[in-house]
Amino acid sequence: MSSVIRVVVADDEPAYRNALQKTLTLMPECELLKVCNDGQEALEFCIQNPPDVLLTDINMPRMNGIELIRRLLKQEKGVMVVVLTVNEDEDTIFDAIRAGAIGYLLKTSTPQDVIDAIRLAQRGEAKITPRVAAKIITDFGRVKEEEEEDESELYVLSDRESEILDLIAQGLRNKEIAQRLCITEKTVKNHVSNILKALQVNSRTEAAMKALKSKLVETP
Repeated sequence: MSSVIRVVVADDEPAYRNALQKTLTLMPECELLKVCNDGQEALEFCIQNPPDVLLTDINMPRMNGIELIRRLLKQEKGVMVVVLTVNEDEDTIFDAIRAGAIGYLLKTSTPQDVIDAIRLAQRGEAKITPRVAAKIITDFGRVKEEEEEDESELYVLSDRESEILDLIAQGLRNKEIAQRLCITEKTVKNHVSNILKALQVNSRTEAAMKALKSKLVETP
């Protein structure tokens, strides 16, 4: 894996775009491919030049961030998306996660939070600010089903995958899971990929949410 992290930024606020660019200069491994003014521009560029990580706002002209995530990940599943926004309402958070975002930060986050989120995303791991995480936990019980499904639906997971899913729900990263279970990080990544397929979700965060809701793991 290359040590360079190729990044695209999508945000319609000039001041915040400039702040992000300054933040990214603090990452020697970051290669900023493009700064886009709206979702449509970002979609077109990312399809032609897929980055490792896309940093995107939610409210943008021409195409909002949620639609950008959905449409981009249909064609470029390897792009990791981190949302940077002022929106902290529950519906927006869940829509972004369902669309496939791996991280969700508020624009009040520190530059180090943003840098950490990019580095984690490049490894396929999630970064969510405490305020957003609190909203997910608080409002978890009232999330409405998007489609009717049998509450007793079975997910075919091996014992090891169930064990790893439980650790994901506890917030452990791949490296920490590997150390806890005395297996390689590559093996953990393979199991995580199988878990996402079995649960029919796009990210670790969504997997943890679905596992908790379906009582596949204990509530933390």
